[in-house]
Amino acid sequence: MQIKEIASSANPLLKNVRSLHDRSGRKKAGLFLLEGAKLLEEALKNGVAVKDVIVSRSFWKNGLSGLPQFDLEELVVVEDAVFDQLATTETPQGILATAEISSYELSDVLKQKNALLLVADAVQDPGNLGTIARAGLAFGATGLILTKGTVDAFSPKVVRSAMGALFALPLVCDISFDSLADELKRHQIPIFALDQNADQSLWTAEFPSRLALVFGNEGKGMRDEDMAKADKVLSIPISERSESLNVAMAAGITLSFISSKRGIEN
Repeated sequence: MQIKEIASSANPLLKNVRSLHDRSGRKKAGLFLLEGAKLLEEALKNGVAVKDVIVSRSFWKNGLSGLPQFDLEELVVVEDAVFDQLATTETPQGILATAEISSYELSDVLKQKNALLLVADAVQDPGNLGTIARAGLAFGATGLILTKGTVDAFSPKVVRSAMGALFALPLVCDISFDSLADELKRHQIPIFALDQNADQSLWTAEFPSRLALVFGNEGKGMRDEDMAKADKVLSIPISERSESLNVAMAAGITLSFISSKRGIEN
């Protein structure tokens, strides 16, 4: 492994890393950031193509504790102050990497035999999307689909909050709801939507072997015209003292309930 030390924050590689803080920079480079040894390890475990690995001087002096064992041609070392400019967290762990953005084609996830697909429809909060991904992985989802208007799955906050779930769960990005609904119907995959005002309770529903679950925008929910395309709309019964559930919490409850009915395949 070759050690390369970079002193100037104006170095082209470091400028490229900083550009990945923004969606436009990620799209242009086709790369995203992995921050911390744990995320790097999860990415490698799931076959993510890691490019450059950068560590702070302190991390280097401490013996690279926590650095995953993998075939690394070059390790870049920068001063702590320079590293802080590259990281997006307030307390950086001293190691980050760039990795290639990849996603699946919709056809790849629709052909699965027992598809349990999560659809994030204009979900805006990075923490919510990351938590939905984690819940999906935990409870047997076979894919995560993001409609147009949903937060970027490869933003640093989403990647951190998903804690590796994005690397293990087939991901389809930036599709219109109309196109998605048409394809789901063509593949005979029912669409179940969640709405707090729906008459039918989640607890009384029957769930087919292939299913797409739609979770809408935090403030507005799903558009009426999109809701009309659902085969079934369900509510989660809650206390009268509460107005609603957070979308990520609703996803976790729904997935947990479905998995208890269907069983989770490890």
